[in-house]
Amino acid sequence: MRNKKSILICLIIMTSTMLFGCASSQEIETSDKYQGIIEAQEVDINSKIPGKIGEVKVEEGQTVKEGDIIATIDSKELGAKKSQMEALVSAAKGQLEAAQSQVAAANSQLTKAQNGARSQDIAKAQTYYDLMLKTYERVENLYEKGAVSAQKRDEVKAQLDIAEQTLSMANEGARSEDLSGAQAMVAAATNMVEAARGKYEQAKAGLEEVNGYIQDTNMKSPINGNVTLLNVDKGEMASTGMSIATISDLNNMWIEVNLDETKLNEVYVGQEAKITVPAFKDKIFKGKVIRVNKKPDFAVKKATNDNGNYDIVSYGVKIKVEDEENILRPGMSAFVDFEKK
Repeated sequence: MRNKKSILICLIIMTSTMLFGCASSQEIETSDKYQGIIEAQEVDINSKIPGKIGEVKVEEGQTVKEGDIIATIDSKELGAKKSQMEALVSAAKGQLEAAQSQVAAANSQLTKAQNGARSQDIAKAQTYYDLMLKTYERVENLYEKGAVSAQKRDEVKAQLDIAEQTLSMANEGARSEDLSGAQAMVAAATNMVEAARGKYEQAKAGLEEVNGYIQDTNMKSPINGNVTLLNVDKGEMASTGMSIATISDLNNMWIEVNLDETKLNEVYVGQEAKITVPAFKDKIFKGKVIRVNKKPDFAVKKATNDNGNYDIVSYGVKIKVEDEENILRPGMSAFVDFEKK
């Protein structure tokens, strides 16, 4: 009988222990601490051009500033291509300048054709005509008196006619066919300029493209931060798009946790939080809520009997972490305890 009582007492003790154990486990699960992963702004530096790594100027863990060169690519082919494109640009520029000179000359001819003879030419023609007119009048008087022959009079009359035609042409200006020819010359020269300008711009674009590739041989950090990953060594071949290094801004770290919608009324932007990490168990880091998502994460659902057996969704909450000692690293597990209102 005593044995039966002893067995019964043991069973009661075991049952009590199991119940208290379950209660303790449930208390941990319903704790106000939320687990997340420490994240930081990270930028991957990828190679834009293929080639051999000429030099690696940093080491993993090194602090860098925006614009610092991380690594270089040795590409002699780009240097040769640049020289070739510079020669093309120079030749195209010469052709453009020559075509522009032809346009200037053609415009000069057109202006001359449009304006007609110069005033000096008209004056000369007028003087010559006046002289021949007086000469003809004297010869005509002498002819009537029988002092000169009819042949002499006719010769002077012919010279007077020529003088009259010359004066008439000087006053009338260029003939229509001369004007049309000058206009055609201007049009042809203008077309040559446009063609030469197109080749010149094309050559300059090619040179700018090569210069851009040459700049890309110096791979620079786009942010201030630390080199958290370095993927290449000097002499290694890099392909287009290959990851060269990862730069992380350790001064800008955060944690994102998911809160059930039933807990959302307890969290707000600007709220302080205490953060602990397993790596530094004796330290408590400060944090502040900087974002509460407006939309839920439907990938995180939980079944609950408190809401009439409906599923509840979660909302992402972002907490900025203060790390004055600079000891935290991206990827660490962290626990967030929001301060109560």
